[in-house]
Amino acid sequence: MTAPSVSSQDRHPPRPASRGRALPHDSPRSRRVRLKVRFEHLARKLATGFLFATFGSGAVILAGLILPILSRLPGKGEDRELMAQRLIHRSFRFFVRLGTLLRVFDLSESGTQRLREGPTLVVANHPTLLDIVLLVSRMPQADCVVKREAWRNPFLRGIVAAAGYIPNDGGEALIAECVERLRAGRSLILFPEGSRSPERGLRRFKRGAAHVALRSGCPVTPVIVSCTPPALKRGQPWYRIPDTKMEFSLAVGEPFHAKDLVRDDVAPVIAARRFTDAMRAYFDAEVLHGEA
Repeated sequence: MTAPSVSSQDRHPPRPASRGRALPHDSPRSRRVRLKVRFEHLARKLATGFLFATFGSGAVILAGLILPILSRLPGKGEDRELMAQRLIHRSFRFFVRLGTLLRVFDLSESGTQRLREGPTLVVANHPTLLDIVLLVSRMPQADCVVKREAWRNPFLRGIVAAAGYIPNDGGEALIAECVERLRAGRSLILFPEGSRSPERGLRRFKRGAAHVALRSGCPVTPVIVSCTPPALKRGQPWYRIPDTKMEFSLAVGEPFHAKDLVRDDVAPVIAARRFTDAMRAYFDAEVLHGEA
């Protein structure tokens, strides 16, 4: 009987890979991919630095040269404020355009034409450092509530004063000033959270926006701002950018009136609480859906 033949492969089984041999994930191609990712991240970090340096330089030029000239032009103070706001709008629009050209971030937007249909009270969440820049870049006229510290900042003081922005001193005077701007036919941006959002979700909504909406009777335009992956959050320096390009989104909802949410015969305190609860539920649903 003839013995079965044995192949050379059977006589010499394959040896295990030596420790020095390159594994699949250490192949030349994978190393090139990782090198490309690191290079792109470094390039975006440098581009981000250039972008923010341009922003700072523009602020100095506006505050130190252009706006002082504007303040000496003849005309009413309100007209000069609106001119300053248009200049800021164009500057922010240039900043956003430059950021996309440098591939620091992309911006997708829906319904942003509604931001130009004033007067309106724009109510938005506040996830990143650039939220106000993105919003104002889409609004030729926008009053903003700004922290009092801005008036003590030598680079910002001239800008916020020339634009007629409202100091965030709180209380009845702040609400009355916001209502007066809206009744004068101007648009206003408010962040009900008061400061930037936490890592996930939203901060507790303050009731100032509700009181302004209820007293002014003007349309309220909700805006959902998002950034993927999360970046430029509270306490996070601008240079700590994510591994991938930031994707910003502005989703502008249908305008509505406070009376759509709260009856006229309800006491002001209760009406403000109900309006705030309804707005918080709306933003919770949209923001948490986007984070899921």
